[in-house]
Amino acid sequence: MVSYVVSAPRSGMNWLRFCVEHFYGVRTPGKTSLIDRQDDPSVAFLRSHDALNWTRKREIGLWRYIDPAGTANDRVALVLRDPLETYVRMSKKSLLRFRCYVSNIRFYSDAVSPQKRVFYYDDLVAQPVAMLELMQFLDIAPAPGRTAPSLDRVRAEWDELGARSRAQYDVRQAVGGGSKTRENPTDFRYHQRALTDWHRDRAWRFLQRRLRPDEMALLARYGPPAPMRRPLLSYVTDLY
Repeated sequence: MVSYVVSAPRSGMNWLRFCVEHFYGVRTPGKTSLIDRQDDPSVAFLRSHDALNWTRKREIGLWRYIDPAGTANDRVALVLRDPLETYVRMSKKSLLRFRCYVSNIRFYSDAVSPQKRVFYYDDLVAQPVAMLELMQFLDIAPAPGRTAPSLDRVRAEWDELGARSRAQYDVRQAVGGGSKTRENPTDFRYHQRALTDWHRDRAWRFLQRRLRPDEMALLARYGPPAPMRRPLLSYVTDLY
């Protein structure tokens, strides 16, 4: 059994990794967070930023391909952020880059695993219980001498861990500007405020054309508009 976490970049993976390594004492995949590879070569779960390889072709690593038909015995967690935030923060308004967001939802939809669940960035940042539920869902075995955390413990350490995680993120992601909402982590619409109506419509139209109704329903909390007619010109502009 393998546990997978699938999410677009900038969707809370660093925060999840920090919590898992802190509470369970086991390493997570990616650049060193709290536990070095030399100290623990194994990983608590596998991850992908583009599970169907719609933007990059990778068999292993952080952008690995995952066959949805091969997940029958696995656990699959999909982490979603407000698509407009991802469109700005990660995709930089490029629909070619934004395809990984759709890829991950389609992978989740097609995954044959009976143990699959959607988690939301907003909840994982704001609610200790949501983070605990995700860690429990992944069925992580604590390191020797450790025990799985209780909700009371997660709540008691939540604010301190959040501050430490954001400070680490600012160092590790300095090239990308670090955390933009360090003073207000629950400002979940920070990046999209500068979007023009044209860009908002473009992002939602892109999703509506590529996602099935049941898949669009996963984004209901973010207030998608009613299905929009597609102007002829957008067939060209949606390529960039």
